[in-house]
Amino acid sequence: MKSIKHSLSRRILLHFFLVSSALILFIFYTFEEVGKEAFKNMEKSKAEVVVDTIIPTISMNLYLGFYKKINELVKQVVNHNKNILGITIMSHNKIIASYMKQNMESKDYFVFTKSIFEPNSKKNLGRMHVIYSYEHYREVVERYSKLLWMFIASIGLLLILFSIYLDKLLSPLRKIVTELGRYSLQRDLRFPSFIRAREDEIGAIVAVLESMHNKIKSYAKYQEDINKELERQVAQKTKELRDRLYIDSLTGLSNRIKLQEDLAEQEDASLVIINIDAFKEINDLFGHRIGDKILQDFSKKLKDLINTNNPKLYRIGGDEFALLFKNRMSENDLRHFLNIFVKKIENMIFFYGDKELSLHVTMGAVSGKEGALEKADIALKKARKHRKVYEIYDQVVDAKVEKEYEKNIMWVKNLKKAIELDRVVPFFQPIVSTKTLQPKGYESLIRILDDDGSVISPGVFLEIAKKSKFYYKLTEIMIEKSCEYFYNSPCSFSINLSILDIMNQQIVHKLKEAIARYHVHNRLILEIVESEGIENYDLVYRFVKEMKEIGCQIAIDDFGTGYSNFEHILRLPIDYIKIDGSLVKNICIDENSELIVSTIVDFAKKRGIKTVSEFVSSEEIFLKVQALGVDYAQGFYFDKPKQFVPKRCLL
Repeated sequence: MKSIKHSLSRRILLHFFLVSSALILFIFYTFEEVGKEAFKNMEKSKAEVVVDTIIPTISMNLYLGFYKKINELVKQVVNHNKNILGITIMSHNKIIASYMKQNMESKDYFVFTKSIFEPNSKKNLGRMHVIYSYEHYREVVERYSKLLWMFIASIGLLLILFSIYLDKLLSPLRKIVTELGRYSLQRDLRFPSFIRAREDEIGAIVAVLESMHNKIKSYAKYQEDINKELERQVAQKTKELRDRLYIDSLTGLSNRIKLQEDLAEQEDASLVIINIDAFKEINDLFGHRIGDKILQDFSKKLKDLINTNNPKLYRIGGDEFALLFKNRMSENDLRHFLNIFVKKIENMIFFYGDKELSLHVTMGAVSGKEGALEKADIALKKARKHRKVYEIYDQVVDAKVEKEYEKNIMWVKNLKKAIELDRVVPFFQPIVSTKTLQPKGYESLIRILDDDGSVISPGVFLEIAKKSKFYYKLTEIMIEKSCEYFYNSPCSFSINLSILDIMNQQIVHKLKEAIARYHVHNRLILEIVESEGIENYDLVYRFVKEMKEIGCQIAIDDFGTGYSNFEHILRLPIDYIKIDGSLVKNICIDENSELIVSTIVDFAKKRGIKTVSEFVSSEEIFLKVQALGVDYAQGFYFDKPKQFVPKRCLL
């Protein structure tokens, strides 16, 4: 312990002495000055009282011109008051009366002046100068100083006595401090008996310290036991958290995270992903509680079936399981295992009440550790696509699918970047009258600008966008930018909408909002992409009817391809049919294409619907569609899509 170099009692006494001395000196000099000033002020007050008693009389006499009476009054006041040494009355800078005592040797006096006003008025008649003595003030101050010094001496004596007492009082505390400096749990406190025997606060402190020492020893033992228990509980909770992180709570199997870690630790491996077919239907039919029970029973039967740690069984998703082999299997060995494994799974029976259920699975497998999860998943998707029980990943064939996945992921990132950087822009292609060869309006076509400024067409990214969350954002951008562009233009323009867009209420709301904000209702043509298949015609009909009521026109795009249904089209109040480009581009060399186009045009004319031919890329094609009676044409023969077009239509 650090030794006591500076006694606390001495420090207390030193600070007490310094503070007390400073306080006493401050009190002395303050009272000295304040006392003197107080006595002076008291004498001034007395003098002013005397003067204030004679001012009214002097004021009246001065006002009446009784100067003799003023002289007599001044002389009488000076003679009868020993402290007034003299009085002078002045009016209009002239001395009216003046009287001074003979013994004016004292220097302890002061002079003050009082104004004399006309009775009952503020008009100044003159001034009174009074010489006042405070000679007896010295005697009062001397008596006051003696009393003050006696007070200071008494305080000094008390300080000395207090110092001696304080030193004696703190002596036991120093001994206590010394003993506490040697304190440890293994050694009892040893205080002198004379300190222990004391019945004052010092004795109480010693008793409390000894009691505290005993309690600390007991608490230390208790804390040691607690720490051991905490260590045990922490170890248990750590295990529980680790199990939660790596163990599937429903089946008790290791989960996807554990599979990924185990894969990383293996030198080589083979992996099989097992997916239960149509498990959603089981949940829908029997409920999730029964579905969970089936998953638990399935995992138990799989564990019993494997009954080994190689392969190890995992549950990696809702209805997906995995088998990890700790070695790289040949394709023949893997195929042999899967053939046997599938038969055993198909022989499993699951009970729901008095009903029996059997499960069917689809599996994807891969031999090799590198990218095993992704490759097994590709094999699983291929098995589903080809309606096979299982597929094994083929490094040569399936690598293309893997690259396609990577490309899709890259394009999803590119779409997000394009939206954030405002690189999604509309390009405009003219729709030309086959009679006047002048543009009737423009179709708004989506494009993305790359980092280097190059233009990317929708064929590259649109299908990927439909599988991502960014598709509807692209539609919103096209609606907003197209309507804004044609806000102050007389030209008509068209926007493409898919069935997905029409089914999305948010997109429909954004469309109506943009039409109202930019006032383009009478110039906007909505092209519904028919090639995707219009199945919910009631929904489409309601949408078309709403848009027509607003003032928009409706076109069916890509008409004439696989999903065309004349009967349903007849139910829709459309204004234009856009003939699919696959028919138009072959119209000069394929008689069937020409026949279909001719039939569509004839059908449209009878229904009062205008026709537009797409993909008009040459004069030969244009002359053919013109001869067949198509109303409008669109294609590279007239112009490529451009980012900017003339604000006026040359109709």
